[in-house]
Amino acid sequence: MSSPDQQLSRAGKLVVYSLIALTVYVIFSRTPVFPYQWLVALLTHALVCSLLGSATFSPSTKRAGSKGAPRASGKRREGSIKWFNGTKGYGFITGDDGAEVFVHFKSVSDVDKKRIKPNQRFSYLVVDSDRGPQAEDVQPL
Repeated sequence: MSSPDQQLSRAGKLVVYSLIALTVYVIFSRTPVFPYQWLVALLTHALVCSLLGSATFSPSTKRAGSKGAPRASGKRREGSIKWFNGTKGYGFITGDDGAEVFVHFKSVSDVDKKRIKPNQRFSYLVVDSDRGPQAEDVQPL
């Protein structure tokens, strides 16, 4: 399952925007003076900040202590699809150990959700989510 993107806090954004403003100020204070230099500097600052504001910062793993953050339980497992609804994009994998685990199409890589069929083999990690065990990083075998 894909983790939600981590965004900068208000204080973090203030610090980053202040550093951008300072950088733009320094750059434009070193250049020769020209008409409307302040307008170009302001537009440059606005452009950089708007690009930064639309960017997201997503770490590759979730923090272990955060609320609702799933925790992976050890090694990769293997199993086969018990059933999968290609329209809704979810189903269950029965592991070789007999345990059933929920799987969502966002966790499946290299396979289209409409092409997942019963008895198809996958390897996966089991993650303890707030709704129970769930398959993560699901890859076809």
